[in-house]
Amino acid sequence: MAANTVDVRVTMAGKLWLAHIDGAAGGISAHSLKELYGDIAEALPFLFPDRDQPPTPVYHYSLDGLSPNDLDNFAELQRRAAAIADDYTRTLKERVAQLHRQGLSDGDIGQLLGLTKQRIQQVRPKTGREARQSA
Repeated sequence: MAANTVDVRVTMAGKLWLAHIDGAAGGISAHSLKELYGDIAEALPFLFPDRDQPPTPVYHYSLDGLSPNDLDNFAELQRRAAAIADDYTRTLKERVAQLHRQGLSDGDIGQLLGLTKQRIQQVRPKTGREARQSA
């Protein structure tokens, strides 16, 4: 691992989450992942006092029924879905603005794009008067 990261091995024992931080003696336990992450963040400066900044934890999970790649594969799908959603939103706003500039009504734009008139009104650029009324 790079000097600014530390591997953290996480597993579950009963209802407790357990973490072992590489290079540190012992471990940390918590009742939830959120609590565990907070406890780790608080402990890192004390576990690595020789570093200017505490290392960033890199979590490795070992859970029954999950292969090591299952969570990584899901995270990749999430990144791809987010990129698609961003592209969709950007393209939607561009198309709505383009069709609005051509004089089409919100209802007609909605029909063309398969969306409701209300959704078109949410994403289309506001005119000066509309912007003042909503302020």
